[in-house]
Amino acid sequence: MTGHDPVLEALEEARIHKDQADRAIRVLLAYARELTPRPYRLADLAAAARMSISGVRTAYTRRDVETARQMIAARETAHQGQNP
Repeated sequence: MTGHDPVLEALEEARIHKDQADRAIRVLLAYARELTPRPYRLADLAAAARMSISGVRTAYTRRDVETARQMIAARETAHQGQNP
């Protein structure tokens, strides 16, 4: 496609934001189910994410769990660096 179409550009930008939000939801679900000392209940997560329980159960992958783990480690490292 050639030319500048503000509607198509806005749609593409909205899709990018939606993809980022979907990714964030998957990582948060992975964290809540896999990395907390006491996993969150599926029903509570489903209600918060407006998903079905089975949808929550299958929403994230091992890669999402690893991403959440890396984010936690990075945050802890940054926090330790701030304490003298």
